[in-house]
Amino acid sequence: MSSTPLKLLLAVLTAFGFLTGCGGKHSNTMFPSVEISQLSSTKELAAYEEGKVTGAEFNRFLAVEGFLNPDAPLNDTSYRKELLRQLVMQKILISHLKTSDKVQKQVEDMWKQIKRSYNEDTRKQGYEVLNIRSSDVTNQLTNQFKLEEYFRKQITSDELTAYYKRIENDLTRVSFTQLAFSTLHDAAAAAAEMQKGTSLQDVQKKYADNLKLSSLSPSFIDVLKKQHIGESSEPIKMGKVYYILILKQKDKKTESEVKEEMMKELVLNHINRYMQDELPRFHVTFSLR
Repeated sequence: MSSTPLKLLLAVLTAFGFLTGCGGKHSNTMFPSVEISQLSSTKELAAYEEGKVTGAEFNRFLAVEGFLNPDAPLNDTSYRKELLRQLVMQKILISHLKTSDKVQKQVEDMWKQIKRSYNEDTRKQGYEVLNIRSSDVTNQLTNQFKLEEYFRKQITSDELTAYYKRIENDLTRVSFTQLAFSTLHDAAAAAAEMQKGTSLQDVQKKYADNLKLSSLSPSFIDVLKKQHIGESSEPIKMGKVYYILILKQKDKKTESEVKEEMMKELVLNHINRYMQDELPRFHVTFSLR
């Protein structure tokens, strides 16, 4: 899992990369041990209006994270501090949230995924190494899916559409023929010939296939977004070279096709904003070192 604050939040939203990224059952998984010298059961690691996080709570939270993501750097100071902020946010919000039928179904589905990835012996090993029970995993999955549901409800259709427009160049792939000319005169002449249907077999050709629109130069993007299949462009000057583009194929994913992926990213954005803007209002203090 990424070490950036945004991606640290709610590993469940990325469907636990370790579990879903590998096929089959794992019998040789090495679960990380948790260094608990700072996490005595009575020690207060965080305090906020109307609540606190004890060492025992955070130790269990870390351990479940290690079960779901064995590559997690559980003993890294920066990682722990970010997860502690996540746990504070979770405790603040969870008390106001109910467990819906959808959340229960998501937890059941995730357990199916866990059992596909970890055989029974591996799961038992994880519980022993991390000193947790399956109920701890279930409780944490339930809390995280409840949080996801809470933030998903805040995303409007207008926000989805606006986000789609911001990323549409990343969702559009094009294949095109690129003809290069050293002078505008040659490029204009070739463009005129092409409009007549004349073959350009003797013209130097350069091909580009299945490229993200966003990976191209702005001049190419502007032209290709408006072009129809088979059309040739007017000469485009870039540096000392003139180009003519002939669009062969354009494949753009629709908003509905990428809705779920956008929702996950927007949920993470909402969580990040909550952590930055709302959490400080609860006057949280941290003692984790």
